[in-house]
Amino acid sequence: MKSHSKFFLLTIAGLVIIADPQVSDARTKKASTVQQTSTNKNISMELFRAGSLDRLQIRTLAENSLATGKFQDAGELFDKLIVWYPNDEKILRQATRTYLELKNAEKTIPLYAKLVQQHPKDSYLSLEAAKAYKWTGRFAEALKLYDRGVGAGVASDMVVNEYAEVLLIEKQYSKATARYQELLEKNKIKRENAVNAVYKLADASEYAEAEKLLIAIEKRFPGDTQALQAKANIALRKNDFPDARKISSQILQQAPDNEQAILINAEMASWEDNDYKLALAEYDKLITKNKSGNKSYFKEIAYREKARILGWLAKYTQALATYDEAIKAYPNNKALKTEAKAKREYFRGSYRLAVKAYQEWLAVEPKQQEALFDLGQMYMQANQWQKAAATYDQLLANAPEHRQAAMAKEKTTLYASNPIVTTGAEYLKVDAKYGSVIDGSVINGSYSYSGLYTSLSYPFKENLSGLLTINNQSYDFEGYGSFNKQSITAGVEYKNLPNGLIRAAYTFNKNHQEVSDKHTGFIEAESEPLNNVHVNAVVRHEEVMDNANTFKGNITRDQWKGRVLYTGYRAWHLGADYASGNYSDNNTSITKGADITAHLMSGIRSLHLSYRLQNYGFSDIKGIPHYPYWKPNSFTTHTAKLEGKYYFNNELFNGVNNTYVTTAYQASFEPEGNIAHQVHAALHHDWSNRLSTVLEGQYTWATQADYQDKLLKAQLQWFF
Repeated sequence: MKSHSKFFLLTIAGLVIIADPQVSDARTKKASTVQQTSTNKNISMELFRAGSLDRLQIRTLAENSLATGKFQDAGELFDKLIVWYPNDEKILRQATRTYLELKNAEKTIPLYAKLVQQHPKDSYLSLEAAKAYKWTGRFAEALKLYDRGVGAGVASDMVVNEYAEVLLIEKQYSKATARYQELLEKNKIKRENAVNAVYKLADASEYAEAEKLLIAIEKRFPGDTQALQAKANIALRKNDFPDARKISSQILQQAPDNEQAILINAEMASWEDNDYKLALAEYDKLITKNKSGNKSYFKEIAYREKARILGWLAKYTQALATYDEAIKAYPNNKALKTEAKAKREYFRGSYRLAVKAYQEWLAVEPKQQEALFDLGQMYMQANQWQKAAATYDQLLANAPEHRQAAMAKEKTTLYASNPIVTTGAEYLKVDAKYGSVIDGSVINGSYSYSGLYTSLSYPFKENLSGLLTINNQSYDFEGYGSFNKQSITAGVEYKNLPNGLIRAAYTFNKNHQEVSDKHTGFIEAESEPLNNVHVNAVVRHEEVMDNANTFKGNITRDQWKGRVLYTGYRAWHLGADYASGNYSDNNTSITKGADITAHLMSGIRSLHLSYRLQNYGFSDIKGIPHYPYWKPNSFTTHTAKLEGKYYFNNELFNGVNNTYVTTAYQASFEPEGNIAHQVHAALHHDWSNRLSTVLEGQYTWATQADYQDKLLKAQLQWFF
């Protein structure tokens, strides 16, 4: 009875279980969970790497790794899963999260591209993707996604900050300014970020937008020093020096040691007032402030500006020492190093090396005004007009207010394409005892000379120009009467310095009285085959105008002359030359010379001291029984010369209109104790870019020989 009852009860219970699906399913799920848990415990990265897991297990392991923060493992797993499931949205989203955690935004880009394509109206997804595109430098794509997400009104203030940054990068300046203004009104942006945006707008020469943003910053942060500094910086960039000075004073009242205000004062003293002494003192203040440990941005700028001023003042040794000190303080600053190298070659006057060094500097700082201006100046010095104009255009595109560049560009255009007319007059009066010898030439008594000339230089191309000159001359020799002559010269010049220059000209001389007409001319070549080594060679067929005998006797000369000049550092030059003359009456001459010049001062006031050794070698006199036109035999002269130049300009550079005076004194020590003294003065004045004049005077006298001469010249040059 008991056994049958037990069997019956068990049978009924089994039927109940089978009949109740909920109980059955619950037990099945419980069993499945137990089985799955057991399976999960058995999967691991070791089994994955051994290839022992199926795709479902790998997916489970990836999700677990992501959930527990094991991002390196998750990244390795998702690398497989996105290949197997390229369109699985869940896997794509999990993978992007993993790669972002690993700071590898680059790998998220193709995944976000698929997700955004699948959900083009998902604003949150667009903003998430935009950030990844921004991090990888894909700013144009990022901007489109930011536009979509921010436009939907779901962006946080942090995202709007990012959006404004991308707008700036993509040159949508007015939109960027508007976003920054909104953030300032809501007090949802840091002051430093807003001020940095002002500087970025100023760097793009968007001064109007920068000033609009500054107004919003000043409204939110009244009297803020950083905002005032930015405002002063913009005033400087616009060359609004009075406003910059005013703001700088306001800053210094609040913070007497404010470095940017000190820097502004120094820059204005240098750029606007030409008060280099004050500027150098202010830069030294920044350099020496907290000298032991301070590596501020303003100190670096102070080093560079100080070195530049010293270079402008031709204090090249001090300038280079300042650059060396700056490099020691900032050894990793590539811009500073390339500037120092460029300036070093520029100070040496080494054209090719300097141009290459400036191009290296501009590769680091493409918009650097100092580099662009210097490079344009070097191109002007070499008559490379197109390169100079292009360089000034590049500078003016970034700094349209750069007055010096604008002036130099205008002058460059004139030199490159405008014909030049030069007209002048000169008068020479020589009072000499009959037979006096000065500098090798025998003077046959007193005489006077006057001449009028007009020449036209016409540029066919940048490197090629033509020349036409008409000259009218009159000579009056004591005891020999008057001689008149007219001449016309036509020539051509090809110039491609420093590589080479060649010019040639032919002259027809119409002489009067018993002097026959002459055909004369010359060919001249010049080059810089090695850096700082200049070579010049000329061949001339010319009339000999030493005195009445040579003129009246129809003497001509074929002369060959060569000269080598070494221009080392701009402190000195060294030259040597050799000339050979063959005369139509079978006489010959050879002259050899060497000279050295020391540039004692340069800049507004320049002073040069030179010494020249000259040897004259002559053949015997042939066919002239009484009064030779030179002194026979060989002799040597020693000449010392001191020359000064003073500019009345406030600033000096190629392209500015100049007014200056030059004065010189030289003493030539000749044989038999004679000393020939000479003083010379000239005044140059540019009346405009197109018109300039030169007045010149010279007086020579001798101690032993009874000799003196007076020379006056006037010249006018006009671009038309």
